[in-house]
Amino acid sequence: MHIKRMELRALNQSIEQARSAVEQARQDQTRQQDELTDRYQGQVVSPRTLSGWDESQRQWAAQTAQHASALQALLEQQRVVATHVESARQYAAECQKKVEKLLELSVLLAEEAGCQGHQE
Repeated sequence: MHIKRMELRALNQSIEQARSAVEQARQDQTRQQDELTDRYQGQVVSPRTLSGWDESQRQWAAQTAQHASALQALLEQQRVVATHVESARQYAAECQKKVEKLLELSVLLAEEAGCQGHQE
């Protein structure tokens, strides 16, 4: 269970980094689009320039989507690991209850054995 909790903490850290990467990619995409808009505002542009602009936008969108996809994969992995941690916690709790019952039984058996020893 300890190992799974450590894995979950590391995963949470990776998720925060991925979230930052997605946000940074979105900001970069917006900034680059704004720069292109400002550069060509009020100008007549050639079809080649428009085509290049469109290609740049597709690349930025693809990079942002790639970061978002990586984040989603990490979130799914986090869900799976969290489920494993919870299962391990429940199993440990069940084992603890069984150990406590066994201890109670051993005390009762020891007391019973002691009582039978006095009766003889």
